[in-house]
Amino acid sequence: MAFRPSLRSIWTLIAMAVVCYGLYLWAEFNIVEVKQPHYDQKLAAAQLMNESMNALAASPARNFEAIESYGDPRLDALVGQQFSTITTDIGSFEAKLNGLNPNFAAAAVQILLEAGLKSGDEVAVAMTGSNPGANLAVLCACEVLGVKANTITSIGSTWWGANDPLFTWVDMQRLLIDKKTLSAKAVAASRGGLDDAATGLSSAGRAELEAAAHRAGLPLLTAESADQAAKVWWESFKGAIKGPKYAAYINIGEGVASTGHSENGRLLSDGVHRRLPARNWPARGAMHLAADEGVQVIHLYDMTRVARNYGLGAPRIPLAEPGFGDVFTTERYDVRVAAAALLLALAALFTLIRIDAKYFRLADAGVDPESLL
Repeated sequence: MAFRPSLRSIWTLIAMAVVCYGLYLWAEFNIVEVKQPHYDQKLAAAQLMNESMNALAASPARNFEAIESYGDPRLDALVGQQFSTITTDIGSFEAKLNGLNPNFAAAAVQILLEAGLKSGDEVAVAMTGSNPGANLAVLCACEVLGVKANTITSIGSTWWGANDPLFTWVDMQRLLIDKKTLSAKAVAASRGGLDDAATGLSSAGRAELEAAAHRAGLPLLTAESADQAAKVWWESFKGAIKGPKYAAYINIGEGVASTGHSENGRLLSDGVHRRLPARNWPARGAMHLAADEGVQVIHLYDMTRVARNYGLGAPRIPLAEPGFGDVFTTERYDVRVAAAALLLALAALFTLIRIDAKYFRLADAGVDPESLL
């Protein structure tokens, strides 16, 4: 008896299983790379950050005798020493590397867009010398999006930050503004460290912080306590705004004048906060004062977590080139292939059903279908 395909045939079912599994494999392994929303702006920000880092690496202001070489001039320019006369506290080398990834600027673009920021908005950016990479990433994101950034920096730095006394973060920002790479407005600076007054640093270190502010042409904010420093910072920010209200207050790191207390950085998750959650805050900083006036807060505290959340991958030496990471592209199944595979499987099944239906109609009519083969 000749073979006739039928859903009642075990060999037909085995053949169908093989065909369907082949179609599944076809769809499974046809993956396409898809650009994430705002790809062009993210890439522009990453490229601007990379360009800025190269400009800093070429600066003659760097203290070449004091730096350690990591084999990447961009890292050599922005990663400081573990200890210096203006080092204020311990810090994580991994977090510094994550912030220095040029693609961190793309993540910053994504965060600013999540906050609803648009061209022409003004933002207050509170920075420290501890995270030069994250500082630069945010300013590059603002530049690309047309957001106007007013900055205040606590100059002191934790381990491996911008702690070269002759090339602090305010020196770097001044250099990039002078080269017209960035258009952010530096409003003022403070010493940073404990109570935002560099308490515990040597007199030489404190003098170097004051000299850095003087070189950058910035007024040095002083206060007798962290609470007072927070008020001074917020009033300075408000004195610099041109519009009626800031669209966001961006805190980078754990500067005590901005956060109010070092523990507050950990009490607030990274990202956008339309309102600050109710917490038993140990103290209140400038970001709390901003939130009290209805200004949303963007908090960037743990650079390692931010990098992980936006798919930037693990930190590496040398640094990644612009355009690398899930923040730019994602992999998805090829919908055209998946649809074609589904249609072919349904067509095969429908054909077998029609053959079986025809067989049953002949049998009902008293015709032996086998006699027609």
